[in-house]
Amino acid sequence: MLKINLVTMTNKASKKTSNQNDDYLKRSQAEMQRRFVDLQFKRSELEKQLKTVNEVLFSLGREMEQHFSYNQFYK
Repeated sequence: MLKINLVTMTNKASKKTSNQNDDYLKRSQAEMQRRFVDLQFKRSELEKQLKTVNEVLFSLGREMEQHFSYNQFYK
């Protein structure tokens, strides 16, 4: 009888440890997924901002060329 109880207790302890490991892995994977999605969102926002900056720089460059051409023509 003692031997059966010991085996049962060992199995329960083993299952509890296994469940804790599974829970830890699930939480860890969920956290990695959350961080991955968050970083994708941030990258998307930064790409939008970079596109806007590039458009403004291109426009400013054209204005500078026009201004330079204008000054060369009328001087």
